[in-house]
Amino acid sequence: MEVFFISKIILDKYQRKIIKNKSKNLLIIAGAGSGKTLTIVYKIKNLIEKGIDPQKILCITFTKTAAKSLHQKLLKENISLEVKTFHSLGYQIITQTEKVKLVKDDMLDTIIIKHLYNTAKLYKIINAPFMEFGQGNSTKLKNNILKNSNYILYLKDTIKAFLNLFKSNNYNLSSFKKFLNYNKKKHFIKKQIRHKLFLNLVKNIYLEYEDYLESTKQIDFHDMINKSSNIVKKEGIYPYKYIIIDEYQDTSLNKCLLIKNIQDKTNASLIAVGDDWQSIYQFTGSNLEIFTNIKKYFVHCKILKLKNTYRICNELVKITKDFILKNPYQIKKTIKSNTHIKKPVHIYYYENNIKEIWNIIVSQIAEKTFVLGRNNKDREMIPYLNKYMTYMTIHKSKGLEADKIIIINLENTIHSLPSKIQNSEYLKYVISKADEFSFGEERRLFYVALTRTKSDVILLVKKNNPSIFVQEILQNSSKYIQIH
Repeated sequence: MEVFFISKIILDKYQRKIIKNKSKNLLIIAGAGSGKTLTIVYKIKNLIEKGIDPQKILCITFTKTAAKSLHQKLLKENISLEVKTFHSLGYQIITQTEKVKLVKDDMLDTIIIKHLYNTAKLYKIINAPFMEFGQGNSTKLKNNILKNSNYILYLKDTIKAFLNLFKSNNYNLSSFKKFLNYNKKKHFIKKQIRHKLFLNLVKNIYLEYEDYLESTKQIDFHDMINKSSNIVKKEGIYPYKYIIIDEYQDTSLNKCLLIKNIQDKTNASLIAVGDDWQSIYQFTGSNLEIFTNIKKYFVHCKILKLKNTYRICNELVKITKDFILKNPYQIKKTIKSNTHIKKPVHIYYYENNIKEIWNIIVSQIAEKTFVLGRNNKDREMIPYLNKYMTYMTIHKSKGLEADKIIIINLENTIHSLPSKIQNSEYLKYVISKADEFSFGEERRLFYVALTRTKSDVILLVKKNNPSIFVQEILQNSSKYIQIH
């Protein structure tokens, strides 16, 4: 790898090229462990050294934790620059023109539950496809389902997910008319009736919720983005020269439109950084197409790639690249590593549960290790942890690294990895269609898990019922995998 020194920091030729680049719009595709944050810090340092006022650099990331981490890394380079989250930026813009407060998260739940228990025709929207084919006593079956509080909670969560995606994808009241027209054209009569009832129910909930927010001068997290975007469009914003966005692969449509409106008003240059292979927040509204088709939103966008990884070995690069690129929606890229481990993936089989092999695993752990599961409940599978081990979900591990990784819950069940829980058929109206590859999001999740390690990965697998992802990497990359 070709490298060069800057202030005692080593940067490679790809990082150097990005730091020198002067494109109006720039997308930096940064693979796992490629020095993304270092590149951002030195890009900002370079801009300031060339005379750009730090206050005219708008630096945005997605979580408070990530914003704090980047802020501290900038301070180490004597750069005092506020790093905002999208929501803190939105709130700042809104509160400059009006006084608002954040609504409690459970208010939407309260309104949804009230409507569910007051809806006489609720049994007609039960999301069970077999109902349409008259198998068994469907009325009795529906009534039994409705008596089950778990189903009501499931329906509540479906409606809440619908409205969260509805607002994050910038839909409005008139969108319900388009949804109903689509339903009428695409579905046969029984399904059409069910979808119409659902859409009208959600529309009524949306209207009540929005009326409540307006009358009490409250906003939710989506309003922070949507309202601030409208304010910028109408009234303008502080004259930024540069907009720098970290973790751009997590961007939703409304966040993209906010940035576009800021750029339209300020003529600022855009630098977006991220990795489409690590886009794992579709359920919060992130839209892969905003990353993979960035030129649709920001014309003449230059695309540069960080091609060296300083975390994972070359053999693990080959395993994970082959695995992720099975999805044709992902952007092809070259990743190189200077380190080598002949067999970086170790599979330990058990017959019934992890307890059978856990002592063997723990005896090997004497360095910082993440134990990663698909769900919070997976923690219950683990008998105990030693002082070097930390359990977390794969989602929580994103952006972090450890000396060693252990991945659990690699069975072929509904709640394992990949999760077989399908989105409700009703969410198709509001969810991104850019990633229709089977288990696309789950595939990226497994990729994230595999690439947290600085050495090797241990997979704990049920012998007679292995995850389909484990079966796939065994079939395609067996020479890099050690079986125990």
